[in-house]
Amino acid sequence: MGGENGAVGIRVGVLGPVELTRDGVPVPLTGVPQRVLLARLALAGGRPVSVAELIDALWEGAPPDNAVGNLHSYVSRLRRHTGGDVIRRDPGGYRLALESDDHATGARRDDAGRVGDHATGERPGDAGRGGGGLDVDVVEGLVGVARRQPADLAAATLARALDVWRGEPLADIADRLAFAPDVARLTEWRRHLREECLDRRIDAGQAAEALPEIEALALAEPLRERPHLLLMRALHATGRAAEALTVLRAYRERLSEDHGLDPSPAMIDMQRRILEEDPERPRRTRSANRFFGRTAELAAIRAALGTDRVITLVGPGGVGKTRLMTEALSGEELVVELAERSVPADVAAAVAGALGMRSAPRGGVTALAERLGASPSVLVLDNCEHLLDAVRVLVSELIARCPEVRVLATSRQRLDVAGERVVRIGPLPASDRVALFCDRAALLRADFRDDSRTRELAAQICELVDGLPLAVELAARREAVFGLAHLRDRLGAGLNVLDPARGGDRATGVSATVEWSYRLLDPAAQRLLDHLAVCRGGFGLDALPYFQEDAEPLLAELVDASLVTCDLSGEQPRYRLLETVRHVGIGHLGPDGERQARAAHARWMSDLARELVRRGRDRDPWTTPTLRREVANLQEALQWMGGHDEEAGARMAALLAVINSDAPDPGLTEQLAGWRPDRVETESDVLRGLAAGNAEWLRGNLAEADRLLTAVLDRMPGDHPLRWGALVVRISNAMFAGRAADVRADAERMATDPGAPRWARATGICCAALMDVYGGDPDTGLAWLDRYAEHLNTDGLDGFVPFTRGELIAARDPAGALAWYDLSIAANDRVNQVYGGNVARVARAAVLIRLGRHDEAVTACRETIVAVRNANMTAQVWTMARLVAELLAALGDPEAAAALVAAADADPFAPAVMGPDRERLARLRGPAPVTIHDPVRFCLQRLATGAGMGSARHQQAPPRIVRS
Repeated sequence: MGGENGAVGIRVGVLGPVELTRDGVPVPLTGVPQRVLLARLALAGGRPVSVAELIDALWEGAPPDNAVGNLHSYVSRLRRHTGGDVIRRDPGGYRLALESDDHATGARRDDAGRVGDHATGERPGDAGRGGGGLDVDVVEGLVGVARRQPADLAAATLARALDVWRGEPLADIADRLAFAPDVARLTEWRRHLREECLDRRIDAGQAAEALPEIEALALAEPLRERPHLLLMRALHATGRAAEALTVLRAYRERLSEDHGLDPSPAMIDMQRRILEEDPERPRRTRSANRFFGRTAELAAIRAALGTDRVITLVGPGGVGKTRLMTEALSGEELVVELAERSVPADVAAAVAGALGMRSAPRGGVTALAERLGASPSVLVLDNCEHLLDAVRVLVSELIARCPEVRVLATSRQRLDVAGERVVRIGPLPASDRVALFCDRAALLRADFRDDSRTRELAAQICELVDGLPLAVELAARREAVFGLAHLRDRLGAGLNVLDPARGGDRATGVSATVEWSYRLLDPAAQRLLDHLAVCRGGFGLDALPYFQEDAEPLLAELVDASLVTCDLSGEQPRYRLLETVRHVGIGHLGPDGERQARAAHARWMSDLARELVRRGRDRDPWTTPTLRREVANLQEALQWMGGHDEEAGARMAALLAVINSDAPDPGLTEQLAGWRPDRVETESDVLRGLAAGNAEWLRGNLAEADRLLTAVLDRMPGDHPLRWGALVVRISNAMFAGRAADVRADAERMATDPGAPRWARATGICCAALMDVYGGDPDTGLAWLDRYAEHLNTDGLDGFVPFTRGELIAARDPAGALAWYDLSIAANDRVNQVYGGNVARVARAAVLIRLGRHDEAVTACRETIVAVRNANMTAQVWTMARLVAELLAALGDPEAAAALVAAADADPFAPAVMGPDRERLARLRGPAPVTIHDPVRFCLQRLATGAGMGSARHQQAPPRIVRS
């Protein structure tokens, strides 16, 4: 309902006589019908009220014959007072559209438009009541604010809420039967808020000041329990215990004489605490800082409290379990802090203290169970992980003996009791962690700017600390010292910047909270955790034997302790250490231990690289997802080997280059380029040259790729297992450079060499045929393909062969070519062959442009240029830029087309232009009004502008050859 223009300045009051104000000025309502109509619409909370319901409210079951007409007349008159379109006619009836007024309270609305905190039983009335221009909503907003404040501020805020009442609700129409439920509901709400305000005043140490009002309240309502509980609390808090007990005796006598009832368990519990001279049981106070996110977790906790007997919030240290638990509680639960308890016997003692018992119970669990009794209650045990055995025994016994008791626990490890519901708490989602960071940073620095650049840097910082709320808050504190960019850089080098200068406990330092969990582990599990810390990006079960034999039970212990996360969403389990845990684990290793762990990690990755190449040659669909999943580990191992075992590193780099050609990863490509040798002489140089040559080809650095690959092939033995892969890459590189003779020479060499594997032979044959097509001679290409047709039925090339056949017929049969490209794309996608699939997509986009199917071409170009950019296929990025230039020219944007062609001409990494393509691109050249620095972004922006124009402006274009 908020924000509808007609409601600006309109305020409706029902907490007293019905009132209408406009821009702060009272508007006279000249009759009961207007008041009834306005109140009924206002109390509907923005939903339509049916005509029948309005008629019933106006005439209470005895409507006149022309009731509908009279209703319309009343609505018309009321509209003159409200103005605009505040009263609206909807299919369901009439509704009141009031302006949101959250600024009056400082409250925030949830997704349903509600203001403040709607805890069950706290707010009578319709859930989802909306409309900020209603005095009920003002009160509701203030109540929501109060429930997030410490006691003294909450008491003041609740007093403001009570001041909104101008008398009894709906005072001038309270006798109307239609409003009886509303009057009762609002009256009870006022009582409840008054009692809550007094309760918070006692919590804030204002018992003496509140006592006169509490006494008057108890006197006015002699049978209402809560005023008498408040009176007992206030008297006890001011040192008048005897008088407090007198209040209880008098209340007990009235209940017994008037109704034959006994006092509630809460009254009996208050009596016990007073008799034991126990100080006020400390309540868990809510943090003054704002709480972010966790909507799903809060819902899960509250739902579990309604259905389960034992609920445990499980998550790593610093993830915010205690704060989340506090937010989920209503304030009436029995909270037991275990963080500072150190021995098992302390658990029962802590519960006894929270129950108001002077010392640990002599009867053990039996005494605790008797004190808890049979009344419904929630026992909260916070920070259980270091006393798990004692907590497990206690909880099991209490659950068995107290059928109405529920237990909510927080722990880094589950309790492992019967019927336990585990709610796992993970890092904050990206948007919530950034909001948390910016909120805390702004508290520390008045000139902190919360803009898009700030949030971009904050997102990077939060990612570096795993989105753990504790680490995010610590990072926000450091932002005031280092600034965003420097803080990000320091965190990238390690997490020490977040640790306190003079030590600190597990609640103040990131490392300290991890160390707390680490000390609770078995020594063998500690060793495994430290060694697994060298893994980056996670690991699977296949990694464990490289680090420790029979490690599965130890891994289970680490997962249970929330030090290792487990993802079961894929076919195989995936495990990961948070960066905070990795940082601590690597710190435990020391130089010798780290060398041992990284050597084991390198052996795992070397074996994986060999398996990737073996299965990749067979186009096993397993290959590309595995490379994607383990690329961070592969890069980590390759970097370490470069400084500790260069020969083994060179072998691994060469293997990775082979598999990276099929599914390029930008980061891995850049890393492989760094293995470039100064000269190619030794076997290690050959392997380094192969790795760097492959990378330069993918980057579009064709001259350097040719130099390296030629030097490698000159030195590589004829029977080297990687020789044919190097030759295929050199052929592909020569294609992009437009050197048809070199392509044909290498292709013929492979086609006639009996030692060449069939996949390599077929690749060379297809490449040579493609060069004929791109040179403008598809007939020669077809003849060449027919000459070696026997070599083309090759497993593993089922995507490249149909692509080649499509290119050969594209000029004379573009529709037929599209069918071949679709076959190629499907075949490549089936085996996760990214490079081949993207090349076929480029060709498909070209033919769509040539056929004049511009709307389809726009979509294809958008998708394909992003795909080749993401795969680091530089040559294809420029090919797509040239194709987009032709499409933009056809769509009436010749200046953008000229700018793209000029950018491609100027970039040394753009592939050569051959045959008919030279003439076609020459027609697109012209004055370039802009300089293009990012061709992908430029293409996407211009395509967004030109989308849909093709069919409106142009008839089907004549066929044009566009090369991919």
